[in-house]
Amino acid sequence: MKLAALPFDFAPRAGRGAPLAHALVQGLAAILAWQGFDLVGAYAARQREAETLTRLAAPARPAAPAPAGRIDPADAARLRSARQIAQTLATPWSDLIASLEEAPQDAVALIAVEPSVSKQTLRLTAEARDPKAMLAYLAALQADRRLSGVMLVSHQVQVQAPGTPVRFRVQATWGTRS
Repeated sequence: MKLAALPFDFAPRAGRGAPLAHALVQGLAAILAWQGFDLVGAYAARQREAETLTRLAAPARPAAPAPAGRIDPADAARLRSARQIAQTLATPWSDLIASLEEAPQDAVALIAVEPSVSKQTLRLTAEARDPKAMLAYLAALQADRRLSGVMLVSHQVQVQAPGTPVRFRVQATWGTRS
């Protein structure tokens, strides 16, 4: 007895082809290729625009630098102004004001406070009830560690004023002098 061959077909449609499926895959591949080329073009355009923006945003180059020996007077004035502002901002204003407030003021009235930031000096004009109050105020300023070189510049008894107060001027320095 002879056995009959069994037909085994593991891929029944494999060789016969599906023309619609092949056409669909080819169409999708064409669309994907077209989109890839479009993306590359868009990326190149973006790079060109970024370079243009960078070029436009870059500061203009100065005309010609000044010769090494000469400084433009306008630049020198701006530099002096900037230095003055920096010195003013670096001044220890809170320490100076605190040193004036901590000195005994019950018998002394400050009339004028004149700071000189560039010289780091402070000139005070004050009025005291009597010479003892003036000397006590001067001693308190001299004892303050935030001030140095505190000295009495002038004093004058105000004979016309009631109570004959003493008007005096004091000069002091602060910080490290450069």
